[in-house]
Order: sequence, then structure tokens, then C-alpha cells
Amino acid sequence: MGRPAHLSVVDWRRSFAARLMARRARSGGVCAGTVQWVDDERRGIRASRPGLAYREGMRFLLPPSPGVAIARRHAPELAAGLAAAVPGLVVDVAPDYATLGDDIVAGRCDAAWVPPIVGARVEMTGGRIVLRAVRHGTTRYRSGLVCRKATTFDPARASTMTAAWIDEDSAAGHLLARAWLKKHHVDSLTGFARVVFTHSYVASLQAVADGSADITAIYCSVEGPVPHCTLDTVDAGLRDRLQVFAFTDETSTDGVAIGPGADAARVEPLVAGLEALSRTPSGVALLGRLMQCEALARPVRVAPTSSSLSALVRGA
Repeated sequence: MGRPAHLSVVDWRRSFAARLMARRARSGGVCAGTVQWVDDERRGIRASRPGLAYREGMRFLLPPSPGVAIARRHAPELAAGLAAAVPGLVVDVAPDYATLGDDIVAGRCDAAWVPPIVGARVEMTGGRIVLRAVRHGTTRYRSGLVCRKATTFDPARASTMTAAWIDEDSAAGHLLARAWLKKHHVDSLTGFARVVFTHSYVASLQAVADGSADITAIYCSVEGPVPHCTLDTVDAGLRDRLQVFAFTDETSTDGVAIGPGADAARVEPLVAGLEALSRTPSGVALLGRLMQCEALARPVRVAPTSSSLSALVRGA
């Protein structure tokens, strides 16, 4: 699959979905490859053979969001907070979502905090999510597609429009919208005249309001007594110029995953430690800085992260 002309080489190479498809094509359906150890300041960078399990103590891997530098700064604090439950725990930060998914699936870490798209991939290989992030009292959300007020979105005219997505790997800011658009026979990357990635909800909303873009996607709560979305957090002058014209399917939030070959008993002290940490004021503050969540909860039932995101991973 080639790079779309409207995407820079850097953006295309950074794309989780693009690299996932390329790896699957090269390996006959199995995502595999060499991995760089991410804590290069302490270990130096080295390659690991696919499937080689990491067993020098317990290793917990964090995603590169909200930023590699921020995650690395707080990783030692998280390890210290879990030291009583898991002595010698190593907390590392993945450089990108593709490496994060590779490491948890291949057993190069004992557990990892994964975003929804990686969680869907882990589940499809036989792994599972053992803790979910709680935000606004729930572990589920959806995306809202936004256009200017007094306008409509016609999928048949997408090729004449500009889309402003947040990030190619963002569930609320792109991937859920990608799945919705696919049902309407529009590709979120190649189906528009122009696509931009703003890395900011406010920047994308401003672009739509100003007319430099025609469509974007934002975080929205599931249906409930107190609905809320990204539009609620922006200036009223901006909000009043925009409207949510459609909602996507729901997804579960990000959370802590264990891979298909993980020893659940071995990982349980880490899971229990994270759960206990989320009940303390200092732990809640740390989770807020790291993952912008208010608590962690064990799933009440085993359910896929998202059928829409699973379909994207399969390429369906």
C-alpha cells in the first residue's frame, strides 16, 4: 500500500495502521519484526528476536501518549508507586503504537497500557484487557463527526472536501470516524481532496469553523443522563459555529492489557497494584498526568474493545 499523495512521508511512516498493514503483508498475516528496546538511556538500543519473552523481572510498557517525554518523566514515579506490590518492576515507554503492540503480543513485556486500536489487536491474538481507564464515570465512549452549522455532510461530495483529523492513530479523533465513513464508501485518508492532521481537537474545530476544513471528529460520551463532548470544553464563540452531525459506534477506553501467552497469576500483583494505586489521591493525580483518567476498573464482563476498530485491524 503506497503513501497517499496528501500525506507527508513522516506522517505515513509514523502511521500505526500503515505499518501494521505492511508488517502483515510481509509476514503472511502475522505482525512480527525486530524491536528496539525503548529505555535506551539505561540499556542502550538493542534488537530482540520475535517471540523472545522478556523475563528479567517484570516489565510494564507505557504508550507514547500523551508524549514520550512526559511518559518517561513519570515512569519512575509509577514504578515507585508500584514497588511494594511488584518489587523490581521495570516501567518502559514505547516509541510508537506499532512497537507497543508488537511487544505485548510477542511477550516482550508482561503487561502494557494500550490505546483502543492496540487493545483490539491484542484481543484478536488471544490477549485480554484486565483494567479499563475510567473517564467521566464510564469506560466507553464514541466519536462525533463535526461540520459547520447550516451545512451538511454529503459523502458523495467528500472528494471535494478537506478533512481535519487529530492524529492518524487517535480513536476519537480519526479511527472511529474512519470506520463510520467506510460504511458510507468514503476512505478517511484517500477519499477527500485534502487531509490534515492537526494533533489538537481545538485546532481541528477551528479549521472547520473557519472554512479551511469541512469535517473533523471529536470525543463524545455514550448516551446517558449527562452527555458531554469536546465541544463542551471550547469557547462558546467557536462552539456556536459548529454542530455534531453524526455519532460513530462506541469503543471501550484504553487500559492495561496482557498478551496471549501471559501468565495471569504472575501479572496479578501488577494489576492489583495499579487498581490500588488508583484509589489513592497521589495515585489518581499520577494517572491523571499520565493517562488523563480518574480511575481504573476491572471489566465487569469480557467484551471486545470495539468491533469497528477490530475490523480496521483485520483490514475488513
